[in-house]
Amino acid sequence: MTRPGRRSESQVSALREEFLSRRVPDVPGVREIISASWRRALEHRISADEPDPVFVTDRDEDSLLARTAKPILDNLTTELSDHPVAILLTDADGLVVSRSSPDRALHSGLDRISLAPGFSYAESSIGTNGIGTTLECQQPVLVSGFEHFNSGLAEFECAGAPIHHPIRGHLVGVLDLTSWTGAPGPLLLTLARTTAKRIEEAMLAGAGARELALFREYLAACRRGSGAILAVNEDVVMVNNHAQELYDAADRAALITHTADVAGTTTPATVLADLPSGVVARLEYRPVHHGSSLVGGLFRVKNQAAPRRTAGHADLHLPGLVGTSPGWRQACAAAEASIVGRNWLVLTGERGTGKAALAQAVARRHAPGRQLVLDCAPVGNYEAWAQGLADEVSGGNPPAVILRHVDALTEEGMQRLTELFTAWQAAPPEQAPAWVAVTIGEDPRGSELHGWLMPFFAHTVEVPPLRHRIEDLHRLVPALLARHAGNRDLEASDACMRQLMRVPWTGNVRQLDEVLAQVSRRRRTGTIEVDDLPAECRTVTRRRLSRLESMERDAIVRSLAAHQGNKELAAADLGMSRATIYRKIRAFGIVPAF
Repeated sequence: MTRPGRRSESQVSALREEFLSRRVPDVPGVREIISASWRRALEHRISADEPDPVFVTDRDEDSLLARTAKPILDNLTTELSDHPVAILLTDADGLVVSRSSPDRALHSGLDRISLAPGFSYAESSIGTNGIGTTLECQQPVLVSGFEHFNSGLAEFECAGAPIHHPIRGHLVGVLDLTSWTGAPGPLLLTLARTTAKRIEEAMLAGAGARELALFREYLAACRRGSGAILAVNEDVVMVNNHAQELYDAADRAALITHTADVAGTTTPATVLADLPSGVVARLEYRPVHHGSSLVGGLFRVKNQAAPRRTAGHADLHLPGLVGTSPGWRQACAAAEASIVGRNWLVLTGERGTGKAALAQAVARRHAPGRQLVLDCAPVGNYEAWAQGLADEVSGGNPPAVILRHVDALTEEGMQRLTELFTAWQAAPPEQAPAWVAVTIGEDPRGSELHGWLMPFFAHTVEVPPLRHRIEDLHRLVPALLARHAGNRDLEASDACMRQLMRVPWTGNVRQLDEVLAQVSRRRRTGTIEVDDLPAECRTVTRRRLSRLESMERDAIVRSLAAHQGNKELAAADLGMSRATIYRKIRAFGIVPAF
């Protein structure tokens, strides 16, 4: 039966076929919210006939949303036990977290289209549907029959309602009710909307209880001692008076940034933080639970070293390196102490932090002879490789040997290398390297690596990630630009520098170098502005984007630039609704240059 004001299934099916055959931007007679979704499905190259949603093995079934929604959805399942309605909960990416369906026939039907936990029903995965289209529009959406882009979903009626975080306001998921086509869709939509609201209210009540539990622990910690205390979770940061007296605004901001390294873990930990003032602070983390749930963490802050404000701004004397932040200077000083004391050195840290560059700079200054820099990752024939390395060292004029990515070696490679190290340490000076340094990643193969190689090394130095020495960008950017621009006059504007300092730099100095190389190829001379930066630097999101998300982010940035920042024109250009582009600008952290 056709509802008043709605076209019949056969009419919608014919209009859908017309759209697919002619690829027209608008189809008269089809709701705008549906035709806009069809256009997005074409852009994503979604199959119009065979549903093939993406499966994700790693889903969070114990999130705040899932825990809060469970009793509400269990009760709703009982209430709908005599009706063929499936109740689905998804996360903010459209990934199905839970599904309940008392009707066996409907259960089997949903299995056929993989509308089940672990599968993504985002529009980019399956096209127009009650889950993905709700996420795109951020409003309740009813999708019926052939309004689905994929004909495999045409026998279903789906009503989705967005669920927002009650404190931060961002979208956390979708509550979707699915039944057979012909079900009373408006009633499904109303029920989905009211259930989503109940979940939001329950989340608010739960969040209040979580914050109260954290606040009580914070007060107790403040009463027990007179030091600096921070209490942190994803919604709240509490800082006591002692912390405000001991640390200025820049240091407090740095402390809060460093709490992110361990906040959310369930075991106590200690973090060293290099603060802008030159103070090295120790943050002692203790998780706080409310019942069985982690609600945040307490940080007791103590100073490890006194401020070195005067010395902190002195230039480094290592060739080719710049930076004055305390953590970077400590790493450089420790590396220099190692070579001066004739001790072999392990440099550890995230990829791209400059471990090999630091080793080479130290060797150039303190062992200015020949350098032998080798990457262990691509080595295949370990016997030939080890013999060649031995021949290079014993050939006269002993070099400083720097081995990158030692943790990539197999057990055979480790064995060959330890044999070589043993021979070098027993050899006379003229037949041994002038110095040996190796680099390993931040998370090497624990005991195995330590058992093979660490007995040969007296010192290990951790090179800090760029986000922990962000103030060094004031020296790094001009130095790297000079390297890429040559004799060309090229510099970054103040606004550009501020934007670069907001980027998380997950790829560290290597990523910064690649960005500046790309910019210098496009802008030959003059001043680099924010709109000259690539899309990855025009956003401030703290998570790593997927390949598809990166492509979408880049397209939005390019469209905004083409339309001088006009979001409505950019949305029309991309075939998005205005609500969608605003949501994606927030989600990707895009900072328009206009």
